[in-house]
Amino acid sequence: MSSFANNNIEQKEFANKVALVLAGAQGIGRSCSMLLAQKGAKVYIADWDLDLASATAREINTDSSNISSASGVFFNAFDSDTYTALIDSILAQEGRIDVLVNNFGGVDLRQDRDLAHTELVSWEKNILANINSVFIPSKAVIPTMVKQGGGSIVNISSLSSLSAEMSSIAYGTSKNAINHMTRQIAIQYASFGIRCNAVLPGMIATDAVKKNLTQEYIDHFLATQPIKRMGEPDDIANAVSFLASEKASFITGVCLPVTGGMDIASSRYYFDSNQVNF
Repeated sequence: MSSFANNNIEQKEFANKVALVLAGAQGIGRSCSMLLAQKGAKVYIADWDLDLASATAREINTDSSNISSASGVFFNAFDSDTYTALIDSILAQEGRIDVLVNNFGGVDLRQDRDLAHTELVSWEKNILANINSVFIPSKAVIPTMVKQGGGSIVNISSLSSLSAEMSSIAYGTSKNAINHMTRQIAIQYASFGIRCNAVLPGMIATDAVKKNLTQEYIDHFLATQPIKRMGEPDDIANAVSFLASEKASFITGVCLPVTGGMDIASSRYYFDSNQVNF
């Protein structure tokens, strides 16, 4: 189970709320699903791997400390119809969605490279999937949130949206677009009681990340990271939970970096930090 601490006050924070977490069965999405459930939300865990989503839901449902329940539902990020189908299904059962966490984000490092070496078909596939994973579900829940008098949308963007890199041109561009879409949604629907914010993770120690990084890369990263560790999925879930909650009722349109300081370190940081003893 998750490492989050439970208490009676926090367990009531999302009581009687319905939350939908896209790509919610593993990594950051799993932590978001578990924390929202621990705080009282009825959570729908949407994932392309329905077995994994259902297993995560069962883990939540068998935890006696939870006051809520969870269900696994299917969606395919590359098939727009599945977004609207799963939202229609949830609305048919619950009549409302109070929290939407748009967590999907994909990148194929073998195909998403620099400008000259990224094929148009790969560019279009990545851009469309990443942007649509926010646009389509947000568009689908907005009418219900307007009708019910409010709601909260939290988009998972990336540190890559803030800085240019030597590769992943489609991923970084799509995540930057999500930041702007976050602000657009926030402004367009603030008067209806709907808030929209984004969380921008830095390097997070998900299983997928750890499997795809060499120890040499990890060592270099830690040497240049102001807070000397990789982030954990729970770090992101805590930020998502806060932004989705009433504690953040006066916060909308914010793109919050959760990066251990990587978004503010200057190019001199690595040099300076190795020259000065405090």
